[in-house]
Amino acid sequence: MKLICSLFITFLKIGAFTFGGGYAMIALLENEFVEKK
Repeated sequence: MKLICSLFITFLKIGAFTFGGGYAMIALLENEFVEKK
């Protein structure tokens, strides 16, 4: 359950402040999931 909440918060943060759709979020998602976790 903690993993699901963490994923939800991460996608909410990135989705709320990103313009340009999915392609614009790819770099931010990679940074968040690969380098920070």
